[in-house]
Amino acid sequence: MKKSIVLSKLDAAKRQLETVIRFYFSNGDPVSIHTLTAAAYNVIHDVNEKRCGTPMLVKDQIIDHVKPEYQKMFRDKLNKAENFFKHADRDHKTTLDFNPDQSEILILDACSQYYKLTGEFPPLFLIYRGWFMANDPNLFNLPEEQKRLFATSVTPVLDLGRLGYFNMMLPLVMGIRV
Repeated sequence: MKKSIVLSKLDAAKRQLETVIRFYFSNGDPVSIHTLTAAAYNVIHDVNEKRCGTPMLVKDQIIDHVKPEYQKMFRDKLNKAENFFKHADRDHKTTLDFNPDQSEILILDACSQYYKLTGEFPPLFLIYRGWFMANDPNLFNLPEEQKRLFATSVTPVLDLGRLGYFNMMLPLVMGIRV
């Protein structure tokens, strides 16, 4: 019989995110990726609120830019897939038009907030952040030197595909601690 595991909420969220990232890079099931991502995200979000941390991007900062009368509708849209995948009692719909890309920003936001709360940026989080930035470098305010580096290295990185990138980067970042 296995012994019990003692862990904190943030330990659980970290494990969930690391599992999601491995699953993401192996092109795992998008519904499972989203469900596990949402679980980790919500744990980090709740701990962050209890600690009066800086607002998270997806479920806090964005909502500040939505008119008050539309905030509930916006929140419902943010949580639509998450709730659809977890609950059968909340609505009677039998189908959902789901865009798996929405999981990607949740993963990034959760990893970033985990770092803010713990000061730890696990290697798998670094790998994910690098992949995300390589796929959408224009989203970020980067110093000119980093922009030039991205311009010359993004195509070969993307040509590797998710799994190829992951397999290349994992041994490189395992020794790195931020």
